[in-house]
Amino acid sequence: MTNNERVSLFISAIAAVDKLEKQYPNHPPFLSIHNQLQFLLDQVRGNSIDRARTTTINIGQLTVHEVEPVNDTAANLFYLVSAEVKQILLESESQ
Repeated sequence: MTNNERVSLFISAIAAVDKLEKQYPNHPPFLSIHNQLQFLLDQVRGNSIDRARTTTINIGQLTVHEVEPVNDTAANLFYLVSAEVKQILLESESQ
């Protein structure tokens, strides 16, 4: 996936989690997903230098437990994000 495709994916995922946050206000897992997505977006845009934090991303795990039961479409999008995080980690290991 190109960097621009990653940006688009992360922006779409942020929009999806925004909708979840409106439906379920004050639900900490959705806030966590939002914060992680914002970090990822900042990272691919070059605004974050804390690459080690990428290893702590747990969007996939949160999706299984918190998103999938309430929204399949958002869950599928977050699984794509999770797969892309794994790819980012593989790329950083090879550098």
